[in-house]
Amino acid sequence: MESIRLKYIAKIDMGQSPSSSDYTTENDEDGIPFLQGTAEFGEKYPTPVVYTTQANKIADEGDILFSVRAPVGQININKDKVGIGRGLCAIKANNKTSQDYLWWVLHASRGQLKLLETGTTYAAVSVEDISNMIVPLHEKSKQNKIVAYLDQEVAKIDALIKKKIRLVELLEEKKKATISQAVTKGLNPNVKLKPSGIDWLGDIPEHWEVVKLKYLTDGLKYGANEAAEEDNPDFPRYIRITDIDENGNLKPETFKSIPLEIANDYILEDGDILFARSGATVGKTFRYTSNYGKSAYAGYLIRMRPNLKIDSKYMYYFTLSNSYWSQIYIDSIQATIQNFSGDKYANMLVTIPSIDEQLKIAEFLDNHLIQFTFLRDKINNSIDLLTEKRTAIISAAINGEINL
Repeated sequence: MESIRLKYIAKIDMGQSPSSSDYTTENDEDGIPFLQGTAEFGEKYPTPVVYTTQANKIADEGDILFSVRAPVGQININKDKVGIGRGLCAIKANNKTSQDYLWWVLHASRGQLKLLETGTTYAAVSVEDISNMIVPLHEKSKQNKIVAYLDQEVAKIDALIKKKIRLVELLEEKKKATISQAVTKGLNPNVKLKPSGIDWLGDIPEHWEVVKLKYLTDGLKYGANEAAEEDNPDFPRYIRITDIDENGNLKPETFKSIPLEIANDYILEDGDILFARSGATVGKTFRYTSNYGKSAYAGYLIRMRPNLKIDSKYMYYFTLSNSYWSQIYIDSIQATIQNFSGDKYANMLVTIPSIDEQLKIAEFLDNHLIQFTFLRDKINNSIDLLTEKRTAIISAAINGEINL
């Protein structure tokens, strides 16, 4: 085995984008598929959704597509001739190696680029960076053995990872079903029900009400239209929707703040709920507690301050239910742009039992969902370990550390 620069065993072509006016989602006889970056990447093969008749750079069938912009190092194999944009390069093996071996070599070697990523707004690498990657080169017979070994062993790991990902998905579905049941039917399985008169809701306990959200708050308020530029821990934290993780907690690593004089009109109180109103995160919510410290919120969020008719935690759990998301979905498919205004949230319907029952439901869900979180974290940890094992096996095989 020798160590060699990638440019000596492969041809590397950097992508080049045509004018945006030359893109279309309609394929015609003269057009070819076009890939700007990794948005259409799959597990191994991309699925283009855009076409162009003015492709400046073309990748051939079987070429390896390598991302040169964040996330740098994502890899797919091209199934057909496609145009490639500035976010990708196409890599083709020369006669010193095979394309199959090159596929695994790039998996093992792309970590070198982490130290070279540049760019103020996003990470990126140059064609020179990729060309000068140091890669292991075995003789052809050994390459074939490595490919056969990795094809088999990595496929086993990938199958296990897929099963575990599916388990997490099923767990999340069960969690949402548990929440939905609690906030639309209550905790008593023998409770007498009545028709709600709403198709997506169905029957509800006969002593419950269905109330518009605007009657459960003293007003909905949009956030501050300020840029997130400060990192001063003495200023109030400036909460944006991107700061909220999948568990409804704030990410410590994305901390930004704004001066108190700007934040004053947007300071959150314990139990306030924030709603995302624009883009792909429409409907996402966050429940603020004083444990997060003094905080304000950004303009693409809407603050609801629950009044005495509804418990804050119960309201937050309602926003995780199928009943809540059904309303988001119904409105979203009717809208021409993905935007959910304060007026739309104000008219959203919420199922309301008595305050006492709300508190019991919230307490039940607090206790019950701990089990879901524990199981999900356990499965995700095992996925992380399998992913690490996958990386280690590829590296060991490529670097000649496994006797084949």
